[in-house]
This record gives sequence, structure tokens and C-alpha cells, in this order.
Amino acid sequence: MKRGKTSTKSAGIDVSKARLDVALAEDDARLEAANGPEGFAKVIAWLEGHEVVRVGLEASGGYERAAATRLREAGFEVVVHQPAEVRAFARFKRIRAKNDRIDAKVIALATAQTEAVKAANDPRLVELAERMTAYEQAADRLAQMKTCLEQVCLEDLKVGMLAQIRLATAWKAQLLRDILVRIKAWPDLARRYALLQSLPGYGTVVAACLVIRMPELGALPRGKASSLIGVAPWDRDTGQSNGKRHISGGRSRPRRMLYIAALAASRCDPGWAAFVQRLRAAGKSPKVSLVALMRKLIEAANLVLARGKAWVPNAAL
Repeated sequence: MKRGKTSTKSAGIDVSKARLDVALAEDDARLEAANGPEGFAKVIAWLEGHEVVRVGLEASGGYERAAATRLREAGFEVVVHQPAEVRAFARFKRIRAKNDRIDAKVIALATAQTEAVKAANDPRLVELAERMTAYEQAADRLAQMKTCLEQVCLEDLKVGMLAQIRLATAWKAQLLRDILVRIKAWPDLARRYALLQSLPGYGTVVAACLVIRMPELGALPRGKASSLIGVAPWDRDTGQSNGKRHISGGRSRPRRMLYIAALAASRCDPGWAAFVQRLRAAGKSPKVSLVALMRKLIEAANLVLARGKAWVPNAAL
């Protein structure tokens, strides 16, 4: 017989830099432990003693990663909630007070209500995601330094900033090389990377980012990929009023890369350029037309990975 949600004992962990606050969804039992190896062992023993199956954590700027990894290794179902999800659940339950102990309880209650548990993270992708974040941060810093350089007039300051820009450029290039070497070292990841690169606009960085940050691609139903990355238009209708559709939510980092792919495809690929031109001729704004192309491109990526075959120009979606 299929097990119901109520038969799955759940716990929530509020994670800070130094401490873990743990609470059960079913009763008022609580635990405090250090956010480190000794604390993880204490928490795992406590959870096992209470026969907990599912554990929820709130994303906390990376402080939750080690705890989530250790809990998965110990055999728990782990759900990592976004902060906005936890606060929305607290508002729904009319819980206005906020501290670490209360937050742990709210996370536990939200975790107990979770209908599906996300598959355990691939440890290879967890490491690659951290490296990709470092690459993206290096690219942002480099762009910022180049912008600042335009406002510098003193020669000695220019020399110093140019030296920093050269170092940042070298660091950025080294990070990308390292990411690509690691992707290509694994046949399954290398295959996904090569298939994505067959798509118009999908350059080295875009393909690598989607391999790392969109592991679900290839296993999603039609339309789900665009929703997951945040380029699906949402209805705003009520009664007799039909509101304007807007995109919202989704994964912002891969969406930024998808935007780059859409720009490149709209300029360099005849088929996609014609698609954008048809939308523009129909009165759509440049931004709306580009988002529509982004939607097409992410669905194309899902299709290519599902079929395991390189992109064929003018393939119908």
C-alpha cells in the first residue's frame, strides 16, 4: 500500500553559520548542535532515535550544504527549501514570531507538507556548481572593474586597475578551463555538454552552466523546463478580467545564461532570427520576443537531451 504523508516523520533544521536548531513536525522535541562534523553526528543520532525519515533545511547562503550532504549520506530524505517558501508557509499558518527555534519548527511543518522529495544532489554537480558560482562572480567583478576603469583619469590608478583586470581575466579563464576539464572527465556529463552545444546560441559557458545547474533537463515533460528556469508566462486572470501574462520565479543563474544564448541565436541562426522577426512583426516587444525565444531554446535543450541526439536545424518543437 502506498504510504501517506502522515506516516513519514519529518524534522526541520534552521541553519546558521555556527549552529543547527532542529525541531520535529509531529511534537515539540528540539535539539541544538554545532554546525560542524560533531554537530552533524549528534543531529543524525537524535533524528534516528526519533525515527525521522524526511529532513528539511532552509537555504542559508551555503551554510546548509555540508549538513544536507551529511544527512543524505546517512540515508535521510532531504528537502532544501527556499527562504521565500518558508516565510510564505509561516504566513499561511499565521506564525508571526520569528527566531531560530520557531524557524526550525516552521521548516519541519513545511517539510511534512512536501508532496515530493527532490532527488538527491549529484555530488559531482554540487562541486561543479560551486566552481561555476566562482566563475560567475569572477565575471561580475571583472565587468565591474572595467566599468570603473572608464572613470579613472590618473595614470598610476589606471596602471593598478589594469593589473587587477589582467589577474581577474586570468583567474576567470582558469576557472572555466577547470570546469570544462571536470565535465569532460565524466562520460555522461560530457555527452550532455556536447548535445547542448549542438543547439544554436549554446556556447561553452552556456552549455556548461545548464549541465551543472539544470540536471533535470531531458527528463521533464513539455513546458516544464521553461517553468523551472523561469521563462514561462503565468496567467493573471480573475472573473471577467484577463490580466497581462508575466514571467516570474525560476532559477536566475541559468536564466541569465539562457538570455545570452537567445541573443546569440537571434543574431546568428537564420531559423531563430526569423522566429523573432515574426513575433516583432506581430507587434510583440523586443523583450517579449526574446523571452519567447528563451522558452523555445530551453525546451529544445530538454528535447535534445531526452532523445540523446544532436539538434537538427528547423526541428519542430
